[in-house]
Amino acid sequence: MALVADAGDSSQPNDPKAIRMAFIAFLIFNVIVGSIFGSPGVLLKPMAERLGASIEMVSAGSLAVIVSSAVFAPIAGALATKVSLRTLLVMASLLLSSAWLVLSVTHSYMAYLGAYLLLLGPAMAIGSSVLPLTLVARWFSQHRGIAIGVVHLPIIVAAMPLAAAWTIGLFGLQSTFLALAALPLVVLLPASLFIIDRPPGQQEQVDAMIASGTKHALTIPQLLAQPAFWALCLAVGVANTSSTALGVHLVSMAESWGVEHMHAAGLASIMSLVGMVGSVLFGFVADRIGGALSLMVIALGEAILWGLFLAGLPYAGLAAVVGLIGMMGAGAVPAMSKAFGDFFGRETFSRAIGLLVPVTLPLMFVGMIGPGRVVRLTGSYTGVVMGAVAAFSMAALLAFAASRMKRVVLTES
Repeated sequence: MALVADAGDSSQPNDPKAIRMAFIAFLIFNVIVGSIFGSPGVLLKPMAERLGASIEMVSAGSLAVIVSSAVFAPIAGALATKVSLRTLLVMASLLLSSAWLVLSVTHSYMAYLGAYLLLLGPAMAIGSSVLPLTLVARWFSQHRGIAIGVVHLPIIVAAMPLAAAWTIGLFGLQSTFLALAALPLVVLLPASLFIIDRPPGQQEQVDAMIASGTKHALTIPQLLAQPAFWALCLAVGVANTSSTALGVHLVSMAESWGVEHMHAAGLASIMSLVGMVGSVLFGFVADRIGGALSLMVIALGEAILWGLFLAGLPYAGLAAVVGLIGMMGAGAVPAMSKAFGDFFGRETFSRAIGLLVPVTLPLMFVGMIGPGRVVRLTGSYTGVVMGAVAAFSMAALLAFAASRMKRVVLTES
């Protein structure tokens, strides 16, 4: 007997409480990701002075979070199938708050690195994708792509650098850390009281399947054996890697093409702002044509747009290209989430999202290290751009191949 993975019946309306769950997911993503990745640039110099460490040593904290979250993400994804989402949110809130409390008092570099590696990394693994996306996947049968796009609007991420700089200037570094420690306790712990794991009836179905010994979710080995999983992961991994690489190198790239420094910095702001539009727009597109085809559209679009960097565009043209790249890069998350939900079902979704992070981590390292090495060897960004075009062309083929694959079937043993 075989059971098709349950992606939700899109003909059934969403439960009225779905909007509340989406708002909680929005808070989770923004508070956790916003405080962890919205603050490093502002905290870099004052923490280097406090710890007596170099800027490079302090900036290693962000890398520690990326590596740690990749290690813990599959654990968080598996936990989401076994414990309540409320419990996961409480865990993430306490981890996040504890990290900022440690950083508020320590003058030790090892304690600093440990807070990022052992506290912020696990919090990031739970709060960046697994918990908010799982909540949306379970509650939204209709308009799931748009819901995920709205949840991932980086409002606090965008506001955090200014807020942290203002707090440091007026109250000092320790008070800033204490404010960051209070944020999850004030916002996320109360929000956890209103989380409901699943809509009415869904939990009973899952419990009945478990009681009868029926498979309701793919195991991690079964998921890793799915060609669609690898095709989707690699496609979205290319999109995420390019966004990371461009975020790091955009100003230097533009300056190498003769753009003045402040105007080059303005391109980075354009990419972030237009990206917010892309998150919702491609959520809408994914609801219409499916997640895999949306990833294909994104990959083809980015291949063309990156290629235009070699066309010697004036500043207005560069701004338009960068804005569209930001829009498509942000759109990869709702497209990927819609595809995972459609292919693997609601109950396997958290495991798939959890595995995505470590599977794509090697690509992320390439995006962080590769461009700088290419520029050092060749003296220009031409090789980086050509590499991105080739990677996106391959990603488009993988996404198209995934779109032709059948939904995963759970087979009873």
